[in-house]
Formats: sequence, structure tokens, C-alpha cells
Amino acid sequence: MYRWLILSLTAYLLAHWTYLETQLPLPPDWGEAAQTARETFFPQIVVSFLLLDIERLIPLARSCGFDIYFSRCKM
Repeated sequence: MYRWLILSLTAYLLAHWTYLETQLPLPPDWGEAAQTARETFFPQIVVSFLLLDIERLIPLARSCGFDIYFSRCKM
């Protein structure tokens, strides 16, 4: 219970600070604020999830006649 409370408070604070920084319209759209916070604080995770989604959808794209290739490089 204590871990859940700490994680919830941390997520709320990150989203709230992002909302205050970007001056989103009132009342706050918490989904948009959370997405902006995720992209701001954890961009590598967002890109990794995007690449996983693309990799998952490659068979669908191939069945429609598209070939998708991507490669990763370490930086």
C-alpha cells in the first residue's frame, strides 16, 4: 500500500508540474499532462514503446504490401 501511495503521488506531481510548465487550458486534461510528462522525462522509453509497436505490426503491414525495416544503433 505504501509503495502504491508513493508511486501515485510521484506520478501526480510529475503530471501537475508539467501542466503548470506548459500552461495547458483550464481545467487540466490529466491524460494530456501525463503524456507530456512522459515524453519530457522519459523520451527513451516512449521511443522504445513506439519501436515495439512498429515491430508488432510488421506482419500486418506486409500483408497490405508494405515493407518496414528499422535498425537500432547504440549511442
